[in-house]
Amino acid sequence: MTTVKITQGQNVIYNGAGLQVIGSTGPNLSGLNPKELLEAALGLCVSISMQKKLAHDEIDYDASEIQIDVTVRKGKGVTDRFTDFKVTLKLPSSLDEAYKRELIEAAEEVCTIGNTLRNGATIETVEV
Repeated sequence: MTTVKITQGQNVIYNGAGLQVIGSTGPNLSGLNPKELLEAALGLCVSISMQKKLAHDEIDYDASEIQIDVTVRKGKGVTDRFTDFKVTLKLPSSLDEAYKRELIEAAEEVCTIGNTLRNGATIETVEV
């Protein structure tokens, strides 16, 4: 579970271990805004999915060469939701092109966040 609390006027985000991130209300401010958190969730999921495949396949690679950039946008005339996600990958130069394609396909197949965004989910909001 993730918890958001307002503390001294700031949105503070906690996970079960108590780790925290400051939530911001706009782009490029201290902390992460909801759009940035959504981008981060997808990017992190893709990263973890690729790392699991690389480990499973026992591939030796330089992890510092991996970079995942995620950009979301709203389509023309759409104001209340994001319509498009673009994931741009920089992969280790030691990997051949065929394996890179296999790695991308595997990440797309198993990334829970990506699969949720592609297929939608039900949201239930309750007051306690």
